[in-house]
Amino acid sequence: MSRFQLSTNTLETRDLAQDNQIVVDRIERYRDRQPASSPDLIVANDGRSSGTPGLPEISAQDFSCEALRQALSEHGSLIVRSLFPDELCEAMIPAIDRTLDAAEHATRGNPPDANAYYNPPGNLLNIMPNKAKELANTRNFHRDSGSVMAIESPAIAESLLDLYEAYGLKDILTEYLGEPPCITAKKWVLRRSKLPVAEAGWHQDGAFMGTDINSVNMWLPLNRCGGTTGAPGMDVLPQRLHRLASAEGAQFDWSVSSNAVSEDYNGNGPLRPEFAAGDAFFFDHFFLHRTQYGLEFDSLRYAVETWFFGETAFPKNQIPLSW
Repeated sequence: MSRFQLSTNTLETRDLAQDNQIVVDRIERYRDRQPASSPDLIVANDGRSSGTPGLPEISAQDFSCEALRQALSEHGSLIVRSLFPDELCEAMIPAIDRTLDAAEHATRGNPPDANAYYNPPGNLLNIMPNKAKELANTRNFHRDSGSVMAIESPAIAESLLDLYEAYGLKDILTEYLGEPPCITAKKWVLRRSKLPVAEAGWHQDGAFMGTDINSVNMWLPLNRCGGTTGAPGMDVLPQRLHRLASAEGAQFDWSVSSNAVSEDYNGNGPLRPEFAAGDAFFFDHFFLHRTQYGLEFDSLRYAVETWFFGETAFPKNQIPLSW
């Protein structure tokens, strides 16, 4: 079976108006939808502090729902090596550069003409609970951290969804979640790290998304990073957690102090795994991690981060959209 391939040519020749309308429609399908009041949770917030330590990894040919379910259940995460091809990574790096540059230009009040790299959906503003203020704050947060919402470029967003489906991801996630997946506008982002790397807080995304959700994040590095490669990857606590960690002593109420990470987990300290371009790192909203810190970095890291949720067990505050 031939697979969809994302390239500069396929991206720049897409129908921009059609892609924009599709993203508008994806947002509208969830405008009035609320998550279930008592969803059947895959990982219950049951008070247990931790599970089995370890950072499992498999090859792309062994990736399946069962492999994902077992790894997340026992360890909280899974690395799938070489899930996506080098061609995708090579095309996405300049695409992210152009999207981030266009988004930054737009925040100065000079939005460019619609193009494959920046063409925000028209309902992105009015879907935000606090409208212009919230959208501006969201965009500023992403700009300051070296990222941009993927749906700011519908051509990229739709290309990525085509790619994910062609590589079997939609089927695997539907089986894992027990229902069709949805995505969110705020947590589907294109990333280009900033140098020097600032110390970021250890965190679990459930601290601000909520815990009554079913989630899978796919963090996809587009170039070699982590370990001692010179480009920042992630610092991770390789352990299955079943609850939110305490924020006592942390910089923010949604983060966890470095001392707590070092001392509170039975001697199972943090790891800094090395990633190749096209590896995929899966984890859920209880997984404890941060941007890699503590080394001298001399190279940028590019990545795509996509959070998936069950269509009835999603965080409304992150602006869900259909897949």
